[in-house]
Formats: sequence, structure tokens, C-alpha cells
Amino acid sequence: MRKLQTNITTFTRTWRVNQHPVRLSILAGLVSLVVGLVACEEPKDIGLPPVTAIGVLYTDTLTVQTSTVQLDSVVTGRNSRQLAGQYNDPIFGKVTAKTFGQLQAPVTDGVFKTEGEMVYDSLRAWVAYSYLYGDTTKSQELFFHQITEDLDTTRQYTASESAAYAAQPLGKLTIKPTAGGEAKTARLSDVLGREILEKSKGAGFTQVAFQQFFKGVALVPGANNTTVFGFAPQDIRFELYYHKSGDTVSTGKAFYTTTARQLFSQLKVDRSATKLAGLSVTKPLPSSATGGEVFVQIATGLTTKVQFPTLENLKKETGRVAINRAELQFFVKGSSPGGPVPSIMTLAQTDNNNRILRTNEASTGSQLFHLLQRKEGTFQTSNKWYYPQVVGYSSRQKTYAFDVTTHVQATLVGFQPNNALVLFPTSAADLVPQSQTTGALIYQVQPYTYNQLNGAVLGGPVTAKLVVFYTYTQ
Repeated sequence: MRKLQTNITTFTRTWRVNQHPVRLSILAGLVSLVVGLVACEEPKDIGLPPVTAIGVLYTDTLTVQTSTVQLDSVVTGRNSRQLAGQYNDPIFGKVTAKTFGQLQAPVTDGVFKTEGEMVYDSLRAWVAYSYLYGDTTKSQELFFHQITEDLDTTRQYTASESAAYAAQPLGKLTIKPTAGGEAKTARLSDVLGREILEKSKGAGFTQVAFQQFFKGVALVPGANNTTVFGFAPQDIRFELYYHKSGDTVSTGKAFYTTTARQLFSQLKVDRSATKLAGLSVTKPLPSSATGGEVFVQIATGLTTKVQFPTLENLKKETGRVAINRAELQFFVKGSSPGGPVPSIMTLAQTDNNNRILRTNEASTGSQLFHLLQRKEGTFQTSNKWYYPQVVGYSSRQKTYAFDVTTHVQATLVGFQPNNALVLFPTSAADLVPQSQTTGALIYQVQPYTYNQLNGAVLGGPVTAKLVVFYTYTQ
């Protein structure tokens, strides 16, 4: 512990824990009153401004326990990116991904039908990928199979689930991966194409009727694939081409996957040849068991858990403690050959069973993830979890650095328990955007999680460090 002196004064108020909801907003205000926040011996190394307040104490010796954990549930249903492919990662293990989804029919006024005598031309698959992970030097195969069981449209599927599909593929797509992504097409079964066109004649068919005879598509990688592809929800399509008898112009109609229908990815991972072989939901791996390293690969449910068992020690001196600034740093040792480290991350609170904590919001039906909040938005009496803090990777310092000031203060004064935190990569920096029409905040955390295989290996002299500046008041 060090005591730092400068010519900047700090004003703090004393408080006691009170269960009245108004007190929740006071906490954020208290913390934000502290200005000109602090530096230690090398402030540029910890990302804090090189100024400090009179009487501010400093510590970077609080115990930070890190371990690699397997999350209890990895929801991939209706995410903003679906995955299909295969890659044998020397660090994270061999992963095989399949996508399952219902197709939205091109209905008009609730029905798809054709008028007059139509002649079948072809049925083609159209797929556009915008994400790659793995060895992209080789050509890849993706097979389209017809799903043979009904998908439950009332719930979200997880990465551990699958759906039955026909053994014989409808068609095959061959892709030579390119970094910028591209769209590819392949011819599909004429038997299916003719059946769809035939059913469109006369009264046609509704979306419900279509799902009864075509329950969905499974996108399955070839056995020798070395790449995992990522697709936006509407970028897997079946295109039906036909023309009117006596005409030479072909008409195309698209049947496509969408988050309005059931859509999810299954991910299977074999870690038997890696340091992570002993990991399971019930058996985390402390950093001491993996050579001082911890790991993150969120699409497979693999992440780093951090705990602060000695945080309460800050309360042992006389007076009440006010946290002026607290920063949690994670030190990156490397990535995998499959791709770079995640570009952005947040932190999520978790329970002892490695389940991400959530709150059900009755007004919207949303599940609000207990993510680390930005200081200015935290602990308001409403929309408590609407201000997630998302940070970028610092390639210069090789760190992810989080402002945990309000999180630490809330724990010390009893507003929340000393919950563990887990690293939580996302694919969007703004997880709660504001509606351009109504101004309302739109909570959309779920679609941008569990959808990337980019991993990070944390370690070095230290894996993580908690730096805290604080004062005591009488």
C-alpha cells in the first residue's frame, strides 16, 4: 500500500448501506465526484491519468485469482452470426460447427403461389460468409442437408444441441476462403426444387405449410475442412428459379434463414490433446494447472474467471472506504493460429456454477446480462444493466483494461455480493443502442455473444492485476 500526495483535493461523503432504491443512484454519483484520478510509479503502464488526490491510498497487491472455466450454457439461437465449419486448433482443440435453421418462404399476403403454367429451372443455394477462423489456405466443403424433425420455435437453442437431418445431402458448396468474405452458389436437389414449385401451384402454401414439408436446412462441414465460416442471419438462402411456359425469362424466389425463424449453431470441441483436456463445467482449471495461463474462446463456452478474495481487506482500517479509481488489467500472452485475439470484450458476473447472472425484465421480456457497467450509468433505479462497459484490446500494451471503480465500491458497501467476473467477448461495441425514432434504449446483448471462435491466451509474469486508489472517511 502506498500513500500519494499532490495539490489536488478530493471531496467524499460518508454513507451507510441502505436498502432504499434511491441509494443506488447515490453510489454512482459519489464515485464520479472524484476527479483528477491517480497515478503510481508508472501511470502510463496502467492506463490511469498521472494526477492524484490528497490522502489517496494506492494498492496493486490485492489477490486476483484466475482460472479457466467452461460456462454452463452457451446460447447460439438467433444470434447475429451463425457458424459452420471445422478447425483443429493446437491451443483450443478441434472444433466442429454446424448451422441449423428454418427457411422463411417468400410469401405475399401470407401465401406463396405461382400463377399460370410454370416450368421448373433450378434450385440453388446462395451463401455469403463474413467471418473466418482457422486455416484458410485450402478449399472447403459445406453440405446442405434437409432437417427431418420439427424445430421448437418457442425457445433458444444452445451450442450443445442438434437436430436430425437426412443422410443424403441436397447439394455441396466448395469454397476457397478469402479474407474479405464473398457469396457462393451451388446447385441443389432438383427433386426438392420441383416439389416446392408444384406445391406453389393453385392455392399455393403458407409459411406453416412450408415448414411442415420442409422443416429446415442443416449446413454441415466436410470431414477434411480446416476453416470455420460465419454467416449473418439472412445470408443462407435457397433460390427457386422457374419460368412461364413459352417464356425465356426466369424468375427467382428466395427462401432464407432469419432470426424471425429458428436458427442456431451447434459446436462440438475436442480438447483432449491440449492443456484444457481436464476442463468441464464442474471442474475449472486454475492457472497453476495450465502453466500460469488462462484461456478465452467464447463460442465454445471457454473463458477466464477472476475473483478478488481479499477485497474486503480494504474495509479493515478505521473509517469508511471510498474507491477513487480501480482498474482491472488482463495481460495477453498470445492468440491461436486460427485468428487474432478478440478485438473487444466486456466482463460478466457469474455464480459458483459458472452461469452468467441475468435479470428478467418484465416490461420487455428480455434477459438482462449482469455485465460490468460504465461508471456513469451504473446502479440507477431503473435500467440498471443497460450500460455495459466494452473495451478494446490494446495491441501496444497487450492488455484488456476495465474500469471497475463502481463494481468494487458496490461490493464493499454491500450493494452487491463479491461475485466472480468472466471475460466475455462480443461482436458489437454498442450492445444497447438508442432507437433513432423513439430514443429508447434497445437491449440486444444476446445476439452479439457466443458467436466468435477467436481466442486469447492470458499469462506472463502476471495474468491479471487489480489497481485500486482509495481514501478513508470518518
